[in-house]
Amino acid sequence: MEHLPAVDVGLMSDHLMAHEGMLQKLRTYQEIATSHDLKRILALQYNVMSDHVRVMLKLIDPNYTSYVELAPINMTLLEQNSIGHFGISQADHWIAREAHTSAKDMANTNFTSALMMQNQNVRNVHVEMALQQLKMMELYEQFIHRIGGPFIPRVSNEEQLRTYNYFQALFSN
Repeated sequence: MEHLPAVDVGLMSDHLMAHEGMLQKLRTYQEIATSHDLKRILALQYNVMSDHVRVMLKLIDPNYTSYVELAPINMTLLEQNSIGHFGISQADHWIAREAHTSAKDMANTNFTSALMMQNQNVRNVHVEMALQQLKMMELYEQFIHRIGGPFIPRVSNEEQLRTYNYFQALFSN
């Protein structure tokens, strides 16, 4: 890898510090969770983020000269059959919500960082990392919906139509 711009190395250094904490948190969540489905999603995210660490270390290594790519998400981990079912605990609810928020935050951070990065390989990898975290976020959303779903406030049809009409008029000039 060529000499990287300081901004790229700085952002990846910050990301690696965050990944250390996030990986430890995911391990802890796997120990606490009772739902086999949630444990599999947590394990998958752990694997995804471990690969992100692997890739960033290669990108930072001045002796590594090849193009670096992320491994695809291994969805087969989610397809394993559960042996026994312990139900959904209260901890499963908060773990799923917090892990969902963490995946969303990581996706946002990776994409925002990619916009600031200068090296094309570093930028491309971080866009892919953002997309992988988006996929993890969606998996947590699916799990949350299966266990009772999130509270999502809705506007009335009247308010939605009023909003539509306002912007339709604004942009029809």
